[in-house]
Amino acid sequence: MAQDTPVPASEQPRASKESGTEHFELKERDAADNVHVHNEFAYKGDDSDGKVYWTVRHSVAAVSLAMLYAGSQIMLYFVGGCLSFMEADLGAAKVGSWLPVSNTLAITAVSPFVGYLQDLLGRREITLAGSIVIMVGIALIGSAHSFGQAVTGMTLAGAGAGICELTALAGLSDIVPVRQRGIALALMTASLLPFTPYVMYSQLLATYVTWRWTQWIALIWNGIVFVGLATTYFPKSHARLEGMSRRQILARIDYLGAILSIVGITLFLVALQSGGYTHPWKSGYVLSQLIIGILLIVAWVVWEGKFAPHPMIPRELYQGQRIVALAFLVACIAGFDFYSLINFFPLAFSTVWSTDPVQVGLKGLGYGISTTVGAVFWNAMLSTKLEARYILLIASVLMTAFTGALAATTPETPKLAVALGTIASFGVGGLLVPAATVALIVVPDALLATTAALSLSIRTVGGSIGFTIYYNIFVNKLTKQLPEQVAKYAIEAGLPAADATEFITTFLTAPANITQAPGFSTKVLAGAELGTRWAYAESLKWVWITSIPFGVLAIITSCFIPSIRKYQTNRVAVAL
Repeated sequence: MAQDTPVPASEQPRASKESGTEHFELKERDAADNVHVHNEFAYKGDDSDGKVYWTVRHSVAAVSLAMLYAGSQIMLYFVGGCLSFMEADLGAAKVGSWLPVSNTLAITAVSPFVGYLQDLLGRREITLAGSIVIMVGIALIGSAHSFGQAVTGMTLAGAGAGICELTALAGLSDIVPVRQRGIALALMTASLLPFTPYVMYSQLLATYVTWRWTQWIALIWNGIVFVGLATTYFPKSHARLEGMSRRQILARIDYLGAILSIVGITLFLVALQSGGYTHPWKSGYVLSQLIIGILLIVAWVVWEGKFAPHPMIPRELYQGQRIVALAFLVACIAGFDFYSLINFFPLAFSTVWSTDPVQVGLKGLGYGISTTVGAVFWNAMLSTKLEARYILLIASVLMTAFTGALAATTPETPKLAVALGTIASFGVGGLLVPAATVALIVVPDALLATTAALSLSIRTVGGSIGFTIYYNIFVNKLTKQLPEQVAKYAIEAGLPAADATEFITTFLTAPANITQAPGFSTKVLAGAELGTRWAYAESLKWVWITSIPFGVLAIITSCFIPSIRKYQTNRVAVAL
């Protein structure tokens, strides 16, 4: 590592593009010109040597960006890992699911607009503000004694995460040669490895200390990240609106697009998360938000495509290639299966098999580590000679085949479930980040944050749609299976048929009174509990089966992704 190595004169960035009348002509150009589709302001060009000179400050900045990626996500993982404990502590048994939902809603709604602002105005100040918002949100969660405070904290943390996760993706892509973006983002993803046993951490802390320590750990991590970024991250970027006055900048921001996208996406996702869970699908609460949300999203697309003078999503994002659109589609489909695994696999661990927190945590190690390792491995492969389409294709096949194979698991096959889930997660990891990386390799440097933001939002929207489909299938199956399977195994254990109805009703609706139910015995109770496990296994089977068509779509889409080889040059977008 050369701390003060001088940069040879022959390798200095091209200054001619940064001075004279051409620079000030930015004031007169329209938004399309300001995208700089030919990357005129790159620190080093496509035909340069691609060498980046790393000082201690540069290295700390890069590590801080990688840690920022993990810091944007860990509060959500920890909440998911100890949600039942939080619900009990905050008296939120019926509405607890809104804690993780509020976080992902904020990420999805905020990301597109903030990514667009970063490309317009620059990264540093927006990133530091996002980091502060994350820490405030985490502090509210960790100190919460009411559901309202906790959900407010999760929403704020999600808004900050929407800023910071895209900064990590775009910021690291900025400072390395394009051909090495795969490896750089692989190392960034590796920052999650210390937190992959989050289920075990959450279960043990919540059981033996307090769930609040999960949030204090997240706060400490993000505090270290903030200090690192504040002292070392000074990207010398050429924002698209550089050189303009404050009035000119304010006039060019797409306010209508921001309102349509944020409100439309929020209403759409709230409707999806509420339907069939807190409110019936036919209720006015769900239908009104669903219809208005869809109409606003359609209006946003039309406005951006036809009428916006300075659109949030410039047309240059897709100009001359179809790679970005296909990569976004793969990311959306990956969201479907990723959300099925992170939501329903832990549910299986605690309902189909042992509920012991250590056992639940151990079972969660496999798929948690595998998802991260998969993301690291497949992302690094993008910087090799292997074509991107084959990387995404192999990952799609693994995800589809082994997620679908989970349908074969039963209460008698916990080891099989862990093995299949671990391999499926390796495939899921090969789509989540690599699909975004493919897009980040192809787009102009001036649109890196916009691209990262859209990838995050599309993945989350896909995951929310997928979760809605899976959840409704699961609930419908469980509603039928639960009384049937409990009755079957309780009667086999010795419950008289005449007492079955009253016993099962008490078991399912008032389990605290089960010892008073007719026909009760410890053997019958054990039979009923076994029936519950089989009911969950039979219901979850249809979640895994339903994931197969989406996986097949990812396989087909991957086959049509063109080569990205010509984009993988030595160009370096930004100097630190």
